[in-house]
Amino acid sequence: MEVMAVVAIMGILSGIGVAGLRSAMANARIKDAAYNVTAFMERTANEARRLDSPLCVKRNTNHNKLLVYGASCSATDLGNAIDSLVLETPVVLIEDAVNGADFTNLTNWSKITGSNKGAQFSPRVGLTAAPDAGYFAVQYGGMGLWGAALKVSTKNKFLPMMKHEDGSWFGI
Repeated sequence: MEVMAVVAIMGILSGIGVAGLRSAMANARIKDAAYNVTAFMERTANEARRLDSPLCVKRNTNHNKLLVYGASCSATDLGNAIDSLVLETPVVLIEDAVNGADFTNLTNWSKITGSNKGAQFSPRVGLTAAPDAGYFAVQYGGMGLWGAALKVSTKNKFLPMMKHEDGSWFGI
């Protein structure tokens, strides 16, 4: 009887530990995705300045990849992608509008339809080549975990952000 009680208690404790581990892994993956997208956007801004040419960043149609094209986003033919960032499943780029004070009236560059198709990087003297304001947002599977690479007009860089289902956005 004592052995059965010990085994039952160990089973309950290990079940709690596995649930906590899954949550910690999901948090780490969404945080990593937000950092990766932010770093990719910064690298693209640097590349646009280095090339002294406009670059366009768009997501592909299956929501797991960002592509950089050596042309303006308004160009009829973007040509072949010159760089890309692939997100690991179950993290995907989302095109839904993101709610939060930092995202008010900003463009979600993940949208493929409409007039704002992608993020336009244009070299400017003394400033980053990044667009003035907007974001790329990611979500961890169907869970309530989101990350974003946010660019606001008052900052000369991208900001990695994260949000839990019941919370608000915070910088990471």
